[in-house]
Amino acid sequence: MQYQETAMRQISPAALAVLGSMDTAYVRQIEEEGTIVYAIFSADGQRLGEEDSPELALIIAKQNDLDAFLVS
Repeated sequence: MQYQETAMRQISPAALAVLGSMDTAYVRQIEEEGTIVYAIFSADGQRLGEEDSPELALIIAKQNDLDAFLVS
């Protein structure tokens, strides 16, 4: 157990973001060319797509095996 705790403390914030980016996403409202869209981002901030509604964006993310969350 001691070894695991020590190893975990050595993981950088960037490495943790990469670990989370494999299965976690967030949906955020953005304005693009004067239109409101709901963009889907991986945990590390990479834009994956966009939809017209937050509900649809969450559904699309979940259909792609991502745990998705709506953020403001």
